[in-house]
Amino acid sequence: MESAWKDWISVIKPRIMTSNLFGVFAGYCLASRWNFEFAGLFFMLVGTTLTMAAASIGNNYLDRFRDVHMERTRNRPLPGGRLNPRIVLAVGIAAGLAGLALLYVYVNSLSMVLGFVGIFVYVVIYTAWLKPTSTWSTSVGGISGAMPPMIGYCSFSNELNLGAWLLFLVMFLWQPPHFWALGILKKDEYRAAGYPLLPVVKGVRRTKWQMLPYVAALFPVTYWLYVDDWVGIGYLIISTVLLGIWFLKCLSGLFTKDDREWAKASFKFSLYYLTLSFLTIIVETALR
Repeated sequence: MESAWKDWISVIKPRIMTSNLFGVFAGYCLASRWNFEFAGLFFMLVGTTLTMAAASIGNNYLDRFRDVHMERTRNRPLPGGRLNPRIVLAVGIAAGLAGLALLYVYVNSLSMVLGFVGIFVYVVIYTAWLKPTSTWSTSVGGISGAMPPMIGYCSFSNELNLGAWLLFLVMFLWQPPHFWALGILKKDEYRAAGYPLLPVVKGVRRTKWQMLPYVAALFPVTYWLYVDDWVGIGYLIISTVLLGIWFLKCLSGLFTKDDREWAKASFKFSLYYLTLSFLTIIVETALR
């Protein structure tokens, strides 16, 4: 029973879920300035959790045949045969419908639309279409990953203003260099599974070059957040310093001989950057 419960937890990708919920809350704090509407916040968090769970379940369901070829995924519940695919799919659909309904009824229609976009792009555009066919999968898939903070923001603002779009850009630009570092680290597994990830198709060096403009583009976005008074000087300093370190790490990848160690370090630091940036938003908005 305990094993089955752990399998069900794993199909919703709890680590990614936790990270995304942190971004959702940061987006809400940015819009509300800690003037919380607790009922709306609660239903937004529950609804968003359900939509993200639905997207993860759909991703696991569609990837189950290729996952058997990758060491890090072959023991997942679906490729491992421990969960029934039809039941998993039904639960995913139910979770998605329930989450969208909660967002529509108890939050606002804009949050529901953003939740639907997140599910559709991640499951249909990214997983079903681009991931097995194109190197563009990572960049386009970033749209879905940018939805959670926008949902958090728009659940309070109920409008797609500049603050919402700047949050979108932070997440959208962060994801490709973050995921490409993992792709370099696991490129042989992705090749075995038949995924045309950028490091597999274009090579590691080309991927390293392509990471640089994404990280560099985060600098003006960070400054824009500050200039338009969405964030304070604390966020500007902390995020700019972290971005500077991350950019230098990416640049050093062009000269390293140990791609695995470099990719592992770059992947971890990208997580530090995002977590500390969101944490700064949460703390700073509470103090302003």
